[in-house]
Amino acid sequence: MKHAVWLHVHVPKAGGSTLRQLMNRNFGKGYYNSNSLLETKQYTREDVSEIIRCHPWVRCFSDHKLSLDLPYHHENADVYAISFVRDPVERFVSRYFFHRHHEEVECIAQRMSFRDFANAELVQQYVHPQTNSQIYFLNGGRSFDDLTIINQAIETGRAFLFPIERFDEACICLEKLFPEFFSDLSYVRTNVSKKDEQISAEDREFVYRYLKTDMPVFELANQQMDLMLARAFRSTDDSQASLAEFQDRCSRRFHNFHPPRPRDATPPEPTPPEPTPIATLDNQQSTAEPTPEPSASS
Repeated sequence: MKHAVWLHVHVPKAGGSTLRQLMNRNFGKGYYNSNSLLETKQYTREDVSEIIRCHPWVRCFSDHKLSLDLPYHHENADVYAISFVRDPVERFVSRYFFHRHHEEVECIAQRMSFRDFANAELVQQYVHPQTNSQIYFLNGGRSFDDLTIINQAIETGRAFLFPIERFDEACICLEKLFPEFFSDLSYVRTNVSKKDEQISAEDREFVYRYLKTDMPVFELANQQMDLMLARAFRSTDDSQASLAEFQDRCSRRFHNFHPPRPRDATPPEPTPPEPTPIATLDNQQSTAEPTPEPSASS
């Protein structure tokens, strides 16, 4: 009998660090958290098929190296995919501030203004093409504007594409439609970029000129979100009631690996942060014990 495998196609700087912790909490020992030291290398469909065949214990797998070109009808498993995308300008701004303050990774953002950083990456093409194109990332590096692979994945009924700006709505849909896998997706946000510089409207317009080819996948994600809400809930009132209950759970949660506080409980005193653990490498099997602090991955 086939088992289900959920693949988290982690587009960098699109809310994936929070989702990784939620996947860990919901899948426990069946979850594998993969971080690569060479994130511009993506798995092929055949690679993923082999991973599923060789590691039958895996029920959920998060990675930057996945695209939406996946073996959805694998001989051993029913494969599902979840991916979040983001407004391309906001995503670029978030990347800048993340790398500006992430000392573990050498990046030009640490010594450049935002406009200089944008010029280096977008005009001078300082980085790998996958870094700033979500379409290129999701279709496995085939094109900057071709949605064919993405649409084909969605048409299987097993690939779910959401906008990170509507993360809460995505969570209530997953809880409603797949309760056996996602019993509770309430969360505390992790890996939030610290912003120490104002980004002008002029600079945002400059970035948009180079990233506007990514708008179709962002618009597609919003369309898919609307369809998912209509599938999961009978009416807008139902979805709004579910959203309010979900956000109440989030407001009572102080850690992604501890249950929400009871409604009448006093919030705990803040504790000093613990050192960030070393990221899990590809050749290391993740343990069932959750990490106490968010990983440094984007």
